Amino acid sequence: MSKIIPVIMSGGAGSRLWPLSRRAMPKQLLPLVTDKTMVQETVARFDDPLFGDPVFICNQMHVEPIQQQMSDIGCAVGAIIVEPVGRNTAPCAVVAACHGLDAGGAVQSDDLIMLVPADHHVKNPAAFLDAIKKAAATARQGYLVTFGITPDRAETGYGYIAQGEALADGVYKAASFREKPDAQTAQSYLDDGGYAWNAGIFLFSPDSFLKEVHTYADEIHNMAQKAYAQSSQGGAVIHLNEEIFSQCPSESIDYAVMEHTQKAAIVPCDIGWNDIGSYASLLAARVETDADEKGNAVRGSVIIEDSQNCLVDTDSLSVSLVGVKDLSVIVRDGEVLIVSLDKAQSVKKIVETLKAADDKERL
Repeated sequence: MSKIIPVIMSGGAGSRLWPLSRRAMPKQLLPLVTDKTMVQETVARFDDPLFGDPVFICNQMHVEPIQQQMSDIGCAVGAIIVEPVGRNTAPCAVVAACHGLDAGGAVQSDDLIMLVPADHHVKNPAAFLDAIKKAAATARQGYLVTFGITPDRAETGYGYIAQGEALADGVYKAASFREKPDAQTAQSYLDDGGYAWNAGIFLFSPDSFLKEVHTYADEIHNMAQKAYAQSSQGGAVIHLNEEIFSQCPSESIDYAVMEHTQKAAIVPCDIGWNDIGSYASLLAARVETDADEKGNAVRGSVIIEDSQNCLVDTDSLSVSLVGVKDLSVIVRDGEVLIVSLDKAQSVKKIVETLKAADDKERL
């Protein structure tokens, strides 16, 4: 019986969530929203007969934590593919497709690859499963299906996908991919109603995807495929060939393939999605389950007076807030970060400063 093989991309550093997210233990390996880690939440969405055992793509440092976290929840692992260097999502997708075709003969010719980031929060996994079921038949017809999030605000921090003609019930041609817009353009997308946020989640057949990459990004196709073909394996862990993979261009799936192919399709869905890409989005996720009447979400030893819309997370020092709003205070492993939530995206600059100083201990 054919399956959908979840391939979990777990290579991100989560630099906008420093110091919670660190090099050795990035955000996808942390319990940021629930008592499960982000990667545990991710695989739990595929606990259905429709899916095969999950495959992970990560760096060497995170192999053991992933193995342990999967063992902790009793999840069998199909494989862990180790990237020697990060090369963005297009090479990652090629490797996933190659593994889908290879996989020791276990994968059927009509199996699909479900390519998902490890660090997204989905409040309504049942709705996500329904969207995947809608998309599967179209993916088996050769389309590269992406899942667009129905927008609830004029968000400038995400890319957008314009919806085209209907292909099936709830499935449409992807008419175009749009960069992160300014506020006025984002509002026009919301008013139009034919646009969805680009969540970077894909469903495709391995053959179909590789054909499109070969057409539109041949160097990525060749180098990533060679790196997989010349990989080494120990048990369920596959090490991509470092010399070859490091020569592969670093490019996203959108830029390399989706913006050019005539086979792009979209399933708009309302699944309570949050990419947990900053402390502002982490607060939004925590507010849903763990906030006071003024929208403050706290973990650890915290006192709050006359303050609103604040995120506080401390593992040691006691933190007290008085008369402030829209603030994040993070204390982790001796590091203290205080950031205004409207500047939450700029936390990455701290990480860049630490990298420039080669301060590995603080990273």
